[in-house]
Amino acid sequence: MKNDFQETFNGIASTANAKCTNNQQWTKYHSKQGHGFAAEDANALWDRMHGKTVEKVGCDNSLNGPDRISNGVMIQTKYHANASKSVASAFENGSYRYGSMKLEVPRDQYDEAIKLMRSHIEKGEVPGITDPKMAEQMVLKGHYTYKEAVRIAKAGNIDSIKFDVQTQAVACAFACGLSFSVAYCTAKAKGMSHGEALKFASKQSLLSGVSTMISGVAAQQLLRTHVGRNFAAVATKTVKPIVRATMNTEVGKNMITKTASVIAGKQVAGAAAANVVTKALRTNAVVSSVVFVGTTIPDVINLCRGKISGKKFAENTVSNAASVGGGWIGASAGAAAGSMICPGIGTIVGGIVGGLGIGIGASIGAKKVFGLF
Repeated sequence: MKNDFQETFNGIASTANAKCTNNQQWTKYHSKQGHGFAAEDANALWDRMHGKTVEKVGCDNSLNGPDRISNGVMIQTKYHANASKSVASAFENGSYRYGSMKLEVPRDQYDEAIKLMRSHIEKGEVPGITDPKMAEQMVLKGHYTYKEAVRIAKAGNIDSIKFDVQTQAVACAFACGLSFSVAYCTAKAKGMSHGEALKFASKQSLLSGVSTMISGVAAQQLLRTHVGRNFAAVATKTVKPIVRATMNTEVGKNMITKTASVIAGKQVAGAAAANVVTKALRTNAVVSSVVFVGTTIPDVINLCRGKISGKKFAENTVSNAASVGGGWIGASAGAAAGSMICPGIGTIVGGIVGGLGIGIGASIGAKKVFGLF
């Protein structure tokens, strides 16, 4: 029961991981200014973790638009090697180009940035502001230093791993809660007492949370590497024709539009909607692969140690692949269907039901092939 139960959550875990990963601008981290995008993501996450309502509006790359709106405050993030360059990048043709937006600079450059902004105000280079003391209201101290942002954009260091753990915390909490609920109901249905069911559910919740966190962090670290980006590119080429074909039918177009709008947090349609869904499925494919590898490693070790037979290894591998693939496909389809009925809560419920249903079904079907039932 223990192993079978855990397999049913592989797809849900990969879907939850992918949602968190998809909210980051990891595709730009490897560029020359990749640390700037990492700084945007990290500072936005910090605000959310401290109870602020954050809209990451800068992802649409609108000219001179804010990178994020935090509790109604428009913020433009500039992370360069020194304060002079960070502040200078906010000016064009001798004039501040971001209107009433606050200029967020690296934490270690804040004091120098204040002095520089005062100088720009004194020179009349900030439209509508003449008092140099206003510099302290214009410049915002970032939550991360320049070097921390540079490290966050790269794989294999404490700062980037810490950031990934924080981004995956939501997925981990979701997996823990869902695992506990389903495990408890399953245990009670099999005749366990209240105490036994609680103990079983708690253990499964912990295992699910740990595996979700590890797989999510591993996936985000992988996507910062050349290998990970190539993998994502291949996944994009694979899912793009599928999304395009779905858009050719009225029902499919409506489903893609609804799903994309929920993912993007705003109304999108047409090519923009197809692009949003393609990116989400691409990330799902990468994360699902990481989850599959992670769940297969223990069996590889047991096979090498002679603790399981070759047949048992094959059974577990096929079952894991089926539950992971079926789970994320079911969760994606369920979320899309739920979005059509009731965007928001329908998306969540549809994703859970679809992921569990198809994930469990795929796992059971795979095992039947091996004559386990």
